[in-house]
Amino acid sequence: MTSSFVRAGGVRRALRWLAGTLASSALAAAAFAAPVPQQRGNFHLDLRSAATGSALPFTVGQVLRKGDVPEGSTVVSDLAEFQCVVKNRWPDGSAKFAVLSGRADMTSGQVRRVQLHSGTPPQPQPDIGTGELKSRNISAAITYNLSGKAAWAGADWDTPAQTLTTGPQMSSWTYRKPLNANAYLVAWLEVRAYKGGRVEVLPWIENGYLRLKGGGEYSGTATFGLIGGGGFEQELHLLNHQRAVLASGSTLTYWVGGDPQLTPQHDTDYLMSTRQLPNYGAHTASNSPLFDRLASSYTPLAQADFPVYMGASGYHPSIGLLPEWDAAYLTSGADPRAWRAVMINGYAAGRYGIHFRDETTQRPIRFSKYPGLVVADGSGIYNTGSSSVNDYTAPVSGQSPPGYASSHHPSVGAMAYLLSGWNYHLEEAQFLATLNFLKQTDTIRGKTKGVLETTAGANTTRGAAWALRSLALAANFTPDGDALQTEFINSLESNIAHYHQRNVQTPSNPLGLVTPYSNYNGIDDPWESALWMDDFFTASMSYLKDLRVAGGGGARKLKEFLDWKFVSVTGRLGGSGAGAYSYQYAAQYIVPYAPHNDTDWKHGTGPWYPSWADVARAMDLPVTGAPGDPLVSGYPTDPTAYWGNLMPAIAYAVDNKAPGAAEGWARVTAASNWPEQDRAYDDDPVWSVRPRTAAQQ
Repeated sequence: MTSSFVRAGGVRRALRWLAGTLASSALAAAAFAAPVPQQRGNFHLDLRSAATGSALPFTVGQVLRKGDVPEGSTVVSDLAEFQCVVKNRWPDGSAKFAVLSGRADMTSGQVRRVQLHSGTPPQPQPDIGTGELKSRNISAAITYNLSGKAAWAGADWDTPAQTLTTGPQMSSWTYRKPLNANAYLVAWLEVRAYKGGRVEVLPWIENGYLRLKGGGEYSGTATFGLIGGGGFEQELHLLNHQRAVLASGSTLTYWVGGDPQLTPQHDTDYLMSTRQLPNYGAHTASNSPLFDRLASSYTPLAQADFPVYMGASGYHPSIGLLPEWDAAYLTSGADPRAWRAVMINGYAAGRYGIHFRDETTQRPIRFSKYPGLVVADGSGIYNTGSSSVNDYTAPVSGQSPPGYASSHHPSVGAMAYLLSGWNYHLEEAQFLATLNFLKQTDTIRGKTKGVLETTAGANTTRGAAWALRSLALAANFTPDGDALQTEFINSLESNIAHYHQRNVQTPSNPLGLVTPYSNYNGIDDPWESALWMDDFFTASMSYLKDLRVAGGGGARKLKEFLDWKFVSVTGRLGGSGAGAYSYQYAAQYIVPYAPHNDTDWKHGTGPWYPSWADVARAMDLPVTGAPGDPLVSGYPTDPTAYWGNLMPAIAYAVDNKAPGAAEGWARVTAASNWPEQDRAYDDDPVWSVRPRTAAQQ
């Protein structure tokens, strides 16, 4: 009975109910008490297979909690055949992200639980090399109509474009060959070779370079063939700066030696406890209607779960700190349908014209090399800026890809990489971060700094929030020592310094609101803007702090900025009386940001409203707000509306112990209609981010 209740999210829901009964600050702290957590450093990975077999190979990505795997240790398991390759480390040297591989005996339809924990590194064994591909006589080929053919066999395997992972259980590489005379169309493979002889291949065609001319519109029959591992054939209409994985239906990769048909199921509570993912409080049941709307079959360049029009007004499940498919994996306890949706959408992001590969390095660009470069028209990128030195990416021809709007863009690639370890998905996250750099006016972004300004029309406040989120995830997962990671971190620290200087070093408005991109009230007083966009910015900067990618002075400045920023949340979660902004009205579409249209944001001189109570009085809001009063504004029982937008910001304010945050959270969760809102997140979990328990902190 107890086990069933816990699996169904009973403990979490009981804690949520308890929090909702408390209104005083003393009792609010008790709302975050938790069951005794698992021993630090102990977690698990479940494997499911549709096949029965011995020594079936697998590879997954695994985020790790700070301190769980100290420097000098590694992740070990109860499997005889297992390896851990650490890719990233926390500032204290402990492992942060690793790629885990191994082989397990499986019985069809049954779960094999792999116990994982910190331990002593095993004795060194010989790594699998590219010679394994030659000895196995692996042969692969990609063709694209009359454009050409790229084939690999024998000595071709000796020269990978990039070595990704090496180990005694699994090693992996990428390979590339041009498909046409101008070398613009390129065939790519990502190849994993396993101990025991099985080989796994992820193939794609890419039509996206930075300055190389020839980016146009191509049509024809694309094929992929892998001797002993199946193949692909389909008509493909490939536009500029798109890339397409050559797979379809339920097939996501190809195997030589037989597909083990393994699906991993991570320990999702542990994943969230690492702070590399938001802490979602929803529980998505196996019969939730959410699964009916998630993509279950892959078609190259198809829409999958992305919006018909990126940039359309209103809620879309792709928008949030993480999109719905990523959140669903966590809130469902790693349901295999959610895992498949994460992978499919990771591939489907290839439909957007965001892939600007530097032809001099065959990698996503380094910001420091292109101070004045801005993306040219024709790739479907909305609201692009201009170059002060007339430096633009290569011109393109033909139809434009589906429209990409940074103001509404979802995170892509990061979660798929986290779960699978496929470098293809990491590159997708890197391409996204570099595109958000390239679309900015060079002078506004600070040339190589990549500042994402909330006031710029190429961003808007929400666009800056989501672009910072995407940049932070790219920095977090790009392997340590990679020059790209340094570029991403430098840009993040430039953004932190920019917002610290604007709002902390230079005294600014006392409401904790960053400079909005427009006055919704036109030329009239007061200055009004979208409060929910500001909540996005609070959440993204808080998520950045949890990732711990900014070091030294950057980390200090980020903390100081958030100490100022959290007032935008806590100031709206007060009780009753003329001296408070009642929590009942915390979620709004627009609010007055400043009393006058000519308010000086740049120099911080205002004039400003002295407090959130003054904002409430300017809005003629009631002075009610006693314990148990219902949430009123912002569609309080709709998990996709303004209260949902506010939830991550509240959660991070509580986690960071912002003054008044715990008391405000207790007021919200004690509201008479909170339970209805709380339940609704189970089927729409994007905004269900919750404060972490004291035990997790």
